[in-house]
Amino acid sequence: MIRYKRIWFFVICLVLIGSMVSLPSMTKASGGFISGSYGGKTYKLYVPSHYDSSKSYPLFVMLHGCTQDAAQFSTGTKMNALSEEKEFLVLYPEQNSSSNSNKCWNWFEPSHQSRGSGEPSVIAGMVQSIKTNYSIQNDQVYVAGLSAGAAMSVIMGATYPDVFSGVGVGAGLEYKAATSMTEAFTAMSSGGANPTQRGRDAYNAMGSRAKPLKVIVFHGTSDYTVNKVNGDQVISQWAITNSLAATGTEGWLNDQADNTQNLQVPSGKSYTVYDYKAQDEKVWMKKINILNMGHAWSGGSSQGSYTDPQGPDASRMMWEFFQNEVDPPAVIPVTTATPAGGTYNGSVSVELNSNKTGTTYYTTDGSEPTINSTIYSKALSITEDTTLKFFSRDSDGNSESVKTEKYFIKTEDTPRDETTISSNGNEDGFVGKYTADGKSNATIKVGDKGMYNTDTYRGILSFDTSTITEPIESAKIRLYIKTKLGTISILRLDMKNGVFGTSSTIEQTDYANSATQSNLSSFSPVEGEYLDINIPINSLAQINLNGITQFRLKAETTAGLNSNFIEFYGGETVDYAPTLIINSN
Repeated sequence: MIRYKRIWFFVICLVLIGSMVSLPSMTKASGGFISGSYGGKTYKLYVPSHYDSSKSYPLFVMLHGCTQDAAQFSTGTKMNALSEEKEFLVLYPEQNSSSNSNKCWNWFEPSHQSRGSGEPSVIAGMVQSIKTNYSIQNDQVYVAGLSAGAAMSVIMGATYPDVFSGVGVGAGLEYKAATSMTEAFTAMSSGGANPTQRGRDAYNAMGSRAKPLKVIVFHGTSDYTVNKVNGDQVISQWAITNSLAATGTEGWLNDQADNTQNLQVPSGKSYTVYDYKAQDEKVWMKKINILNMGHAWSGGSSQGSYTDPQGPDASRMMWEFFQNEVDPPAVIPVTTATPAGGTYNGSVSVELNSNKTGTTYYTTDGSEPTINSTIYSKALSITEDTTLKFFSRDSDGNSESVKTEKYFIKTEDTPRDETTISSNGNEDGFVGKYTADGKSNATIKVGDKGMYNTDTYRGILSFDTSTITEPIESAKIRLYIKTKLGTISILRLDMKNGVFGTSSTIEQTDYANSATQSNLSSFSPVEGEYLDINIPINSLAQINLNGITQFRLKAETTAGLNSNFIEFYGGETVDYAPTLIINSN
């Protein structure tokens, strides 16, 4: 009897041990690795030996390259030893072979390039999990990586600027350097798409959370896996992104180095350091090119994989660069007019709203407003054709650039030419985020499919605008509502001078391919038979007078079990076809 009791005790112990292995916990410990999992992926967290829960610490997130894992990357980068010296925690998320056969982060797939989806949401979720269990300084969370991990670190900075304050890029690529595996190999060998546009795309990905981030890039001049041009493109992309995030306009920071140093590691490799200053005279970006180094983590340990011990110590240089004090630039006011300029049947009431407390000045005669102009205090009633110009100034004296909106008021006595263009029924429709979500010309669907997904369907509108001959004064899109299910909080409109894909017909790539202008209009769906979307005055120049102009509708919904979507009639239903209404004088 005693013998059987012992056997059962042994079995129960095995079951308990097995359960602990399958569900790794976040037991608080110090001076070593702690294993955990989040979102179907594992990670390792290094906690320095002097960790004290009564204090707060920085957090460094390290993303390994292809074929690597957390243990190899920690050994190769020597980041754990640095964390003991400088006292910060290090998080090593791990890619699994089921998500990528080579354990590469899928930086080249559109489903892993946005906030709230794919691998970025899992990595950000891991960070939040660590914050819940450890004392982390919110303004000192940094992300860095090698190769595919470096490309993903760029994506993390663009999609979660509220989480990270700095991005380290070792042999990486710009944001959205590729949107398919084929493009990935092309980008790795010869560079990605236009860095200026990618900089704008990254800023758009930041959304309302936009802020400038410190960026440091390491690249070997003999890297034949990821060509050195990619390191240059990362700098060019982030110059645009940081400028827009800091001031709302481009030019605050550029990709021309303000200071250059040629240095050498004692008995090691030569390297050049480039510093990039913004208009606040502070270094926001740094690039280090290492002479004759291949595809490797510079200054790493020979006991790890893909390292070059003869290069400068990338881990230490990243840490020191991120720790240099940088005061964030002043957040300037951003004022919007609601509704935006356009053509209206009768008078319109216009509100001017700013994101900061301050004073808004305006004129309605087309002249440039100054601080001596009329101060906005209540909604403006516009009863005739008006050029409204305005800007806001906050209590610290920060002013935005002057904004312009033109309003055209139609009356019975107003002669005005109006051109109506119906969408092409065989070219409009919707496309799903994934191939399994489908695509169709039968309806224009925008929203989510439920099952805790968001932004599943995006609508595509296609117009032949080559028939327009008169100067465009205003334009709007009219959509007839077919059906609506659940709740759509916000709809957004992208615009393409041309087509989103390789042809004007619906393609899978239409979902994520870059737009000429993204989020040019944001609005809430209104009740009624149809919905009018005014195209901003500053976007009219992007209407393609030589061919096709396409628009893409996106939705913001709340993740839940049930679907949230809205459907509009497509061009195949003549009486309710989407129309582009052009007004000319």
